[in-house]
Amino acid sequence: MRKTVKMTTLVLLAALLLTACSKGNNGGAGNSASGSAQGSESTASAAGPDNEPVTLTFWSAQMASNAPSGIQEDPVSKQIEKELNIKIDMETHPADDKLAALLATADLKDIMVVNQKYAEQMKDLVIDMEPLLEKYGPDIAKNVPPETIAYNKDKLGGGALKFLSLNINQKPARPDPVWGGVHIRWDYYAELGYPEIKSADDYLNVVEQMMKKHPANEDGKKYYGFSPWFDWGPYVQTNTMAFRMEGYEPVGGTIQTMAIDRNTFEMRNSYTDETSPFWTGVDFWYKANQKGLLDPDSFTQKYDQAVQKYNSGQVQASVINWMIGGSNAYLISKGIKDKGWFGPVPMSGSKDYHYSTYKYGLSGNVLAISKSSKHPERAMQLINWLYSAHGAMTAINGIEGVDWVNENGKYKYTETYTKNALDPEVVNKFGYRKFANNLGLDYSGTIPGTDTPLDIALSRDIQIAELEKPENAIAKQAAAHYGVELPVDIVPPGIAYEQNKLTELSGFLPAAQPDDIKQVDLQIDNYLRQAIPKIILAKNDSDFADQKAKLIEQVKKLGVDKVYGFWADAYTKAIADSEMK
Repeated sequence: MRKTVKMTTLVLLAALLLTACSKGNNGGAGNSASGSAQGSESTASAAGPDNEPVTLTFWSAQMASNAPSGIQEDPVSKQIEKELNIKIDMETHPADDKLAALLATADLKDIMVVNQKYAEQMKDLVIDMEPLLEKYGPDIAKNVPPETIAYNKDKLGGGALKFLSLNINQKPARPDPVWGGVHIRWDYYAELGYPEIKSADDYLNVVEQMMKKHPANEDGKKYYGFSPWFDWGPYVQTNTMAFRMEGYEPVGGTIQTMAIDRNTFEMRNSYTDETSPFWTGVDFWYKANQKGLLDPDSFTQKYDQAVQKYNSGQVQASVINWMIGGSNAYLISKGIKDKGWFGPVPMSGSKDYHYSTYKYGLSGNVLAISKSSKHPERAMQLINWLYSAHGAMTAINGIEGVDWVNENGKYKYTETYTKNALDPEVVNKFGYRKFANNLGLDYSGTIPGTDTPLDIALSRDIQIAELEKPENAIAKQAAAHYGVELPVDIVPPGIAYEQNKLTELSGFLPAAQPDDIKQVDLQIDNYLRQAIPKIILAKNDSDFADQKAKLIEQVKKLGVDKVYGFWADAYTKAIADSEMK
């Protein structure tokens, strides 16, 4: 789900309450953590070939903010210049057509950050960085796993270290978000006595009871139980909750033709397996419609229209986690902070509680130094800074001593940071998280060798303090009800956070489907966009069963087994190549 890094104001801190790390994954920074960060600073800044000022051109990864291209003048860039005597002339609006034109000239930027799908095309245009590592890349050698170096050399560089994976995370500072689950009006749930939700049917029954007791919202507008949207295709609705709660991930082209277990790698055809998580998801929405819980506009509205309904407090529940933020903002705008929406409420047996490591990089992007660079050693010096703990902490949190401090081994934001973070132009003005997608160490991870988050906002102490703010009253109520410190500690009985092994396969999978598979995928997608809403709107169980049988027959005729076969083979090979057996 994460495509780019989005910088927000302090609202980010409240939102992160749902995804902060648990005690087992995150602790305060002890002396060893402090030493780690400070040690990286001296290593990164002392490795330069000389101290003469230089300007390096830099082709950036996609950036979340609309930062201007050219010489970067924000405080983080100025700090880099102060430490390394390097100015950064950055292309901040990369695009495939621009990159194609650049590659055609063979005159690349000093430093290039591109998706690894371009590695084959670029490998003769960039240098082997390995000879520079010992002198200019100590933090790279320290923080990049040997397996990643081998992967970069053997799979991407033809035996040479021409590319380095970005956004590496060997130890996450927080579990993954629970993207799909039970997100409901918490105070209404409390009125019902917090009934245990053991199944999807229980979820629907709870929403049905809430709707009976509260048919209209604070403005007197009619409530809907759910207000899904299908203009993105049906998969975000059918798959987001159902797959992950059963321990699977939906993968395989646009139609997500395969359910793969994130730990055992068991594979199932999403469509022809009649008990697959896909059919669980379709069944959920069919039953929701039978109970009268669906917004009548569900199958015709666009995503933005659905968002507006949630943002105006007209919907009592969502299976998608990000939809309820606007609902709470609606009540807060009315001065109501002790009522509102919360999730995920635990559902018995749900397996959607996990954390992900990214040994080969989270983004799929790689970094390289152009053969046309006049300053390869200085480029390597800057790259080393981007792979250091000090560099990551600076790029994410700002300048130590100005934006954050280390007090007795614990990192804290200053009043300056708190004030700056409220500015709508915070990224461009102050540089916080501006370079996050160009970092060697992903901001969601920890300082190497410690449990301390690189992103100070993810520290447990800050998350606990945020719960005391009036606008976070609902999250605090939920944590208190379940007897835990933070909402992220709320898990179903007998369930613990586990590693999602699938994330380590991403670099070994094909970047795209072959044209023939893509064409079949597209045809099936066009069919499913029409067929799935009809099944959800089936008149009764018999009609549902008939339409289900017809859909399975039709996707077989369209070639779903061919698409499934391609992805099953691809994952089987990736598992073998990555040695994740």
